[in-house]
Amino acid sequence: MATLRTFTLGILLLGLWISLPALAQQTCDRSCMKGVVDSYLAALVAHDPAQAPLATIYRHTENDVVQPRGEGLWKTVSALGAMQRQYFDEVQQNAVFYGTLVENGPLAVTAVRLHIENRQITEAEWWVGRETDKGVDGVDGSTLWDAEYLTTGNPPLVRTVPAAERSTRAELEYITNSYWDLIVDRNPAIVAAHPGCYREENGQKTVGNPLPPERRNDGGLDGLSDCRSGSTTFNVQNITARRWHVIDVEQQVVVASALFIREPGHSKRRNHFCDVFYIDGGKLRGLYTAMYYVPPTRPVPNWAPYPGNFPLPTGFGETR
Repeated sequence: MATLRTFTLGILLLGLWISLPALAQQTCDRSCMKGVVDSYLAALVAHDPAQAPLATIYRHTENDVVQPRGEGLWKTVSALGAMQRQYFDEVQQNAVFYGTLVENGPLAVTAVRLHIENRQITEAEWWVGRETDKGVDGVDGSTLWDAEYLTTGNPPLVRTVPAAERSTRAELEYITNSYWDLIVDRNPAIVAAHPGCYREENGQKTVGNPLPPERRNDGGLDGLSDCRSGSTTFNVQNITARRWHVIDVEQQVVVASALFIREPGHSKRRNHFCDVFYIDGGKLRGLYTAMYYVPPTRPVPNWAPYPGNFPLPTGFGETR
């Protein structure tokens, strides 16, 4: 009998020992993640990474370029802008801030994906849109950008959707993926979206414009463009490096990023963007984007599972 008790005790102790690493990993709920994000943003404004809950393995990119601690936005951000939103995914332990930042005067439209492990931030992936940025044609100041409209014209909602009205995680991902499939296949019937759905790119409204007669079947509502319109003019061969960062079931918001690959023969720059999708009743209501147009040799998105340049542009590495 003593031998049996000893054996049983040994099994229990072994099970406890095996479970200790799992117990040591502390997950974050929504309230915890909000606290982490708030601390991170406060440290950014204070120009002091030491004030943020950063892990020793913290990695930070801005428009796909790796920045050392204390560099980049850590030096340039002087205040938070008037428009600030946060989204949380307790399953993936990701949080996203989408909003405006003051960079020593000028505003920037930004999104950042923060990955949290053991209540510390291990990854920060920033998309930063500035009014002076190069546009799709590579010309300075020609980018889409309107921080004022984003702040006062049609800012993102802050909401809690009743449980009975929520789509599931799988449904939310499907709805957002259908939007990107629409652009690639140029077929508005593909996307699960409400007629009249809105779209703001770096805050600039890109819908509500009159559709010419030859494009009346290109999405739209009452002769005006909506988020389903324009796929025939985007010159997009594929939307690749698709990643879903936050599926916020409570707010019915999905934050995901991807990369525009242009059609052969077109000189337009690639576009690396972070989309914030709002879903109502199982359909896309509209989306907000933080984005920039990628220089030809910039490694994109420079995060797993697509580290480095994805794909390499034609002629990359040629001797000139």
